[in-house]
Amino acid sequence: MVVPVRVRLAGTQIPQSFLAHTLDATECGARLAGAQLDFGIGEIVEVQHRHERALFRVIWVNAIEGSAEKFMGIECVEPDKNIWGMDFTRKVDEYEEREF
Repeated sequence: MVVPVRVRLAGTQIPQSFLAHTLDATECGARLAGAQLDFGIGEIVEVQHRHERALFRVIWVNAIEGSAEKFMGIECVEPDKNIWGMDFTRKVDEYEEREF
């Protein structure tokens, strides 16, 4: 799922944030691209999608050689918070339901 997000360092009065987008998103985390700011592993960031916000921990950062853009892996630190507006419950494939 690719959606635009706004990301900023949580717990600071610094209003600086950046626009990024998800490459993947699940009920417990996401992989972001387009990051322009430097965040360290373990830092807590606030991610906003539309009018919903949640806190996430940065679990990895990968810089693109020759570019200011970075990829980030983040995990949600607020249990049961879903800012994506999607239902991530696993649906059983009808093939899995068949008994042989």
